[in-house]
This record gives sequence, C-alpha cells and structure tokens, in this order.
Amino acid sequence: MINALILIALIFVFVQYDILLRLGRVLSREAPMAYSELIQKRAVEHIFSLLKSYRGFRLEVDDRVGEAFPERFLLVANHQSLADIPVLWQMLPDKHLRFVAKKELGGGVPLVSHLLRFQGHALIKRRGDPTQAMRALMRFARRCKAQGFCPVIFPEGTRTRTGELGTFHTGGLRRLLSVESLPIVVVALEGGFRIRSLKSVIQSLKGTRYQARIVALLPAPQGKAEILESIERSRSLIEAALAEMRAD
Repeated sequence: MINALILIALIFVFVQYDILLRLGRVLSREAPMAYSELIQKRAVEHIFSLLKSYRGFRLEVDDRVGEAFPERFLLVANHQSLADIPVLWQMLPDKHLRFVAKKELGGGVPLVSHLLRFQGHALIKRRGDPTQAMRALMRFARRCKAQGFCPVIFPEGTRTRTGELGTFHTGGLRRLLSVESLPIVVVALEGGFRIRSLKSVIQSLKGTRYQARIVALLPAPQGKAEILESIERSRSLIEAALAEMRAD
C-alpha cells in the first residue's frame, strides 16, 4: 500500500515538473535549454529525496577514477532500468548528458519524454531499419559535437531482466566515435533491475540499493582497432565491477 502511494507521489512529481518545463519554456527569461536543464536537475533531486525519505531507497555513487573529468566525453554504461537515465543525471548533475534511448520514450512519460525530445537526445527505433538508426546516430553525434554535449549509450541496447550483463553491440558506439574521438567514461549500474517496471516498483522499492560506480576513464580511441578494443575493455570493466558489487 505504501509503495503504491509513493508511486502515485512520484507520478505527481513528474507531472508537476513537466508542466513547469512547458510553462517555463514560454515564460522564463532564461534560455530554453538552460531552463530545461535546471528543471531536470531540480526534478531529479526531488525524486531521489522522496524515495530516500519514505522508502529507504539508496543511491550510492562510487567514483573509482578519482580525477577531474574532461569537459566532454562519451559515457558507456550497462542498462538495468528506466531509472538509469535519472540516476546518471543525478550522478553527474553538471554535465550536459545526452542519451541514446529507444524511440518509445519520446512520448507518454511525463517530463522525461519532453526532456528527451527538446534537449536533442537520440530516439532510436529498436526494431527499425538499421541504416536509418545509424544515420540518426550520426546526426546525434554531430549535434553533440556542435553543441558541446556528452553522449551516453547503453551498448546492450535493452534493459536486462535479471541484472546479468548482456552482449555489447558495437555498431552504435563505433558510429559515435567515428564522428568524434572522445575519452570514454565507463559506468557500472547495479540494483536497477529490481525496479525495472511499475509492478516491480510497487513490490520491491523499499530499501532498494542502487549502485552507480564510475569504473574508468579510457583515453580517446584512434581508429577502428582501438575503438573495438575500448568497447571490449569497457564491457570487461563493467562485468568485473558488477561481480564485485554483488559480492560486497
């Protein structure tokens, strides 16, 4: 019962900030993009504060890099939950993250859908024409380069049901890095699969431990061979981090 009430409260928060975002784009004196990121930051802080206060939800961020990030980078992470996007927003609030996400998220989710469309994230059909998907990724990479954004990609392509790490698909990453060779920030996410759907949120939210570990900062790869090597290394680092977090 309490989880259901928290879920209703969360939906209200999303709707509230969605309305503020739409109104602010028209009425605010700030630049629309800056205003959207301000609303994003406040909404995410509100959501995680609500979860922590009433259900004991814990987001634990562990930075194993221990050095300042470059101004721009490509972030690679495993994918366990729809919450992965706000988790990464919360983890790196001052970075201009732009996600490669499935096209379905571009509609029907208060606040999130509006942010993804307005801020220039890549919305890709999961079962569409691969050629069109690659072209969309190229446009996305060029947009990130021109506007100073940090692209984020989940190479598994879909959320895991069990938390186990899936196959990394190299095509999207290779396209992004072919437009611009960026340093790669590798992040391991653990715990999100327990709240991957509305049903699981109601059943499993209480006391959920969601871990986000910044595992490594890899140098910008040069050429196809180095790109493939960086992708394989990213997967190995995430796999090792997940095993370590589960053993803790």
